Amino acid sequence: MEKFSILNNYFFTILIHVNEQIDDKYIKEFICSNLQLKNISYKHKYIYYSYVEQLNSYQVFVFEKNDFVLLFLDNINGDGLYTLLFYDSYLILLKNKKLYYFLNLKYKLSENEIIQLIKNKLNIEISTIMNLDNKSFEKLIGKSQKNKYNIIDFSSNNYLYAFMLNCIFCMIFLSNYYFYTQNKTKDSEKNKVLLTKEKKDLKTKKLIDILNNSFTYNLKFKNLVIKENKIDLLVTSNKVVNIENFSKKIGAKVNFLEHNKQSNKYEAKLFIQENR
Repeated sequence: MEKFSILNNYFFTILIHVNEQIDDKYIKEFICSNLQLKNISYKHKYIYYSYVEQLNSYQVFVFEKNDFVLLFLDNINGDGLYTLLFYDSYLILLKNKKLYYFLNLKYKLSENEIIQLIKNKLNIEISTIMNLDNKSFEKLIGKSQKNKYNIIDFSSNNYLYAFMLNCIFCMIFLSNYYFYTQNKTKDSEKNKVLLTKEKKDLKTKKLIDILNNSFTYNLKFKNLVIKENKIDLLVTSNKVVNIENFSKKIGAKVNFLEHNKQSNKYEAKLFIQENR
């Protein structure tokens, strides 16, 4: 994972693909889960996130200082919806004067080539690029107010532990799968051959896909069982349509669906049959 620096502010980014924008009340758990799945430490750190609509993705920035420079850009001169900054090898795209998308260029491009790159990647028309050096960047952030939106503070231990509890299900995902594969590999030499790294990677990706879609469709898990060629799920939701859309998206079949009068929620048992 590559680390970047602007004016001695160190940070890194990840891009998380989604099917649609996550409901605000689930976004913190969603980001927390994805960071854990990617083994990214966020303890004592801050997070800024942006939903990049054109890519159907969330770009997540992880940094250590509360005064992260890319949060101080509202004093930029620009009348349009989008403003593109170029600093060092970094492209910094602002939307409504807030950080929207970040890209590190691996090779040198002309201004026209950069404009075309943004157009091809995001279908956005940019007329000009603002080139910044250290001095002009410092001057810009010195006159700007901090953006207070889309920031998650993991610098507090109590706050962090609360989110760890909310995200514990994703840890169950991976731990169940790990012990399942470990036990199976001890059974016979045949299983050692069958359970290759590629198969493990495919199943892990499937679990990540299930987790991400659960946030998209506002579902809660009550149980998860990983078998040799099958995944069983027990989920709840306030709406039947959410369960139906979720099951279609992950390729699951519904064993039963009923309304729980006590919790006033719909409960469904799903299963995913995998090819051997």
